[in-house]
Amino acid sequence: MMADFFGLSPAQLTIVIGLILLAVEVWMLGLSTIVLLALGVSAILTGTLALVGVVPETMTALVAVSGIGAGVLTLLLWKPLKRSQKAEKPKQNISSDFIGLTFRLDAALSHEQPGTVKYSGISWKLVLSSDYNGGPVEKGREVEVVAVDVGRFTVKPVNHD
Repeated sequence: MMADFFGLSPAQLTIVIGLILLAVEVWMLGLSTIVLLALGVSAILTGTLALVGVVPETMTALVAVSGIGAGVLTLLLWKPLKRSQKAEKPKQNISSDFIGLTFRLDAALSHEQPGTVKYSGISWKLVLSSDYNGGPVEKGREVEVVAVDVGRFTVKPVNHD
């Protein structure tokens, strides 16, 4: 049997398999599936229960208890893990060295028609700030960066009063 090959009891082998499943889930899949997480935790718990004598140390019992445990864990963890995946991301990054940067537009910009600007060797997408209520911003007008996201500057016109 495989457990004899490795010199482990069936309970110890179950724990090792559980640890391998958890390692694959965490390092390779980034906690993206609940199935391997539940099965890994269940296998570790089942192996531990078998070592202390609560579950019979037969492969049939270990596989059955691990499977049932994984099903129960999946039912218990489904909603909390699903909810954690839907956590809201921040609307805009307002803490960056680019905030306050000003430059002149190379082309007109509006809410419907975003633009681009090449800055520091990178082509940035330009979008108007949602709190800007005016019409299109004409070419040559000075704008200020008010938020930064990956590859995107959110800008609004600079008022020179």
